[in-house]
Amino acid sequence: MRRLSDYIGNELLIFQKSIWKREFELRSGDELIALLYYPKFFGDRTELTIQNESYEFYRPKFFSRNVDIRKKDYQNPFAHFTTNFFGRKGVLELPRGIKLSMKFGLFRKQAEIFLGENDLLVSILSRFSVKERSEIIINKRSEIIDEHPWIIMLAFYLAQLRKRNSAAGS
Repeated sequence: MRRLSDYIGNELLIFQKSIWKREFELRSGDELIALLYYPKFFGDRTELTIQNESYEFYRPKFFSRNVDIRKKDYQNPFAHFTTNFFGRKGVLELPRGIKLSMKFGLFRKQAEIFLGENDLLVSILSRFSVKERSEIIINKRSEIIDEHPWIIMLAFYLAQLRKRNSAAGS
């Protein structure tokens, strides 16, 4: 299996297979890289399968904006995402004290992943479509992205949550 840094310059797309299912695929051409799906239609908990491993993204408390990440069928989270008050940016805390910043945009830019504050690693851009469709741009090689490939799908998941929560509030 290729590392995600090897996809620099390739077109990576996240798209929804069916408008009736909350199931998203990360693809490079015909190659399936990751599959993100919601086991329950109205739930916030998601399951991700990437590189023969499965992860879960979930909110630890009902009204919490924070998200925890754990391996599927495990009890304790190994990573934690904390958002700021307005929900426009947040910090992902990984094992061994590594911290990544994520910033969320309003229109075309769904999410950006930074190492520190200014070192852009990955951008997720929206494409207009009836079904959800996003383009992934890997800006530079990173051992962190290769070691934790689920980070890209976490940013997409957080952008989805943000969009759903803002639609419910209006």
